[in-house]
Order: sequence, then C-alpha cells, then structure tokens
Amino acid sequence: MDIVDAQVHAFFKLQENEMLAAMDALGIRAVIIDELWGHLENWVAWPHATQANGVRRALSPLAQVAALKHPDRFAFVQRVNRADPELAALFAILGTTPGCRAVRVDLRSREERQAFASGGFDELLGLARERDLTVGLHIHGRDTAEVLRGTLGRFADVRFVLDHCGYPKAPEQWDSVLSLGACPNLWLKWCHAHHFFEAGPYPFPGLQKQLLRAVDSYGAERVLWASDITHDHGNVSWADLLYYVRESPSLSAGDREWLLSRAARAAYQWPTAVGAGATAA
Repeated sequence: MDIVDAQVHAFFKLQENEMLAAMDALGIRAVIIDELWGHLENWVAWPHATQANGVRRALSPLAQVAALKHPDRFAFVQRVNRADPELAALFAILGTTPGCRAVRVDLRSREERQAFASGGFDELLGLARERDLTVGLHIHGRDTAEVLRGTLGRFADVRFVLDHCGYPKAPEQWDSVLSLGACPNLWLKWCHAHHFFEAGPYPFPGLQKQLLRAVDSYGAERVLWASDITHDHGNVSWADLLYYVRESPSLSAGDREWLLSRAARAAYQWPTAVGAGATAA
C-alpha cells in the first residue's frame, strides 16, 4: 500500500537514514518534510537567513538534499513570509527546485490573519499560482473560517492545505473548520487530532469518530493523514498514529487509500514513482 506522511519535521529529531529505516519498518513509502531544527522567539523557525529588511527567510538545506537523493521518498514544503523583500525571486527558485511541492504561511497572529482576509497575501498567492505550488495554512484562532473563506474563493485555482485539523479548541470551532469542506480547493491535514479531541485508548475511537466527520465534510479525496511525529508530545508512537487509520473498520478500503496517500499526492501534485511498489498516481 502506498502511504504518504504529509508532515514530518525531519532533522529535528531524526536524520535521513533514521527516517528511511523507520519509514521502511512502518511501510511508509514517502514523507513531506517541513524542515525545522527548532524555534526562536515568536515562532521563528530555524534554520533561516536574515534578509536586508530583517525578515528571517526559512531554509530547507537538508530537505533539498534528501529530495535530490531520494525523489520518490522525500519532498518538502518551504515556509515563506509575505514580507520577504525578494518574494518573486524566491518563488522562481522554489518553483524549479526539485522536491519543493508547497509553501507554508504562518497565520497564527491576528495581524497575519487580518492580512490574509483583506488581500495582504494576494501577491504571495499569485506567485504560488504562477509556480503551481500548493499553499499550507498554519492558523490558530476562533475566526479561521471567516479569515480563509473569502480568499480561498478569490484564489479558487490555488490548492490550499489547512494544517493540523485547523487547530480546533472547542466544538464550535471544529464545526467551523468542517464547514470549510465546501471550498473545493481546500484539503484538511488530519494531524495532531489526539491533541484536539478526546481519543480514548488505542485504536482511538474518539478520533475515528471525528475523522469520519472530516471525511463526510471534505470527502476522503481532500483529507490527508500526517503524523508530525518528530514534533509531537502526546505520548503516542508513529505506528499508533498510522495504524489506527490504516486498520480502521469504520473506513472503506478506498477511503483509507485516499487518506493515507492519494489525497496528499493530489494536494501536493506528487505522483507515485513508477516501479516504486505502488500504482502510479
């Protein structure tokens, strides 16, 4: 079975060879890397390079190497900042960098959420459209649906991925995230669900219940599984996070195939390598 983990912070805890060994042991074919060695103040990611205007441009040097060496096993998402002084040049580079499948924007501050809703990200989103790069949305807050809906509609030809179940902290926030399933260009990343919902003991019946709600709202074709295991503090294993979905009796075989690989490959435009042990997507 083709399995894609849609978010792992490789090189935070696991190095390339350790990642490959763990992936092989678990039957995970491929991983989307968000390279992160740690955080500085105000969620500033390391590694980065400071630009002339003070913006810290996130870098993914080891992810680029991994994607070049193992193009069927690793791809990566690059964090970007709308205030980068050379945004167009940066996107031109990312759009031709092997293995770069997406960019990721940070909307956790109120200022950035307001900017996203009011057109402040339009240049960045236009560049993503021009370079055919998916846009990951890292957002917190009670106003997620209100912030995203209008811009998703204006950029209907851009693929978006909503990270970490949309960070719902209350039932009404989860209902709001589920309502965004009506946006056909938005995928939901099923990640860190055990931090947001009552899970129960393995195989986490509480998570399975909420996963079915996500599938009902978005369709299995737009829900993609991710472990984020290298940055998880929930006392769960990589195997636990995979197998409760892979072995779920509540999901059809077709739904599991979408959740565990096909949705991610569609969202990130990453076809399966022919001869890689799975049917080409």
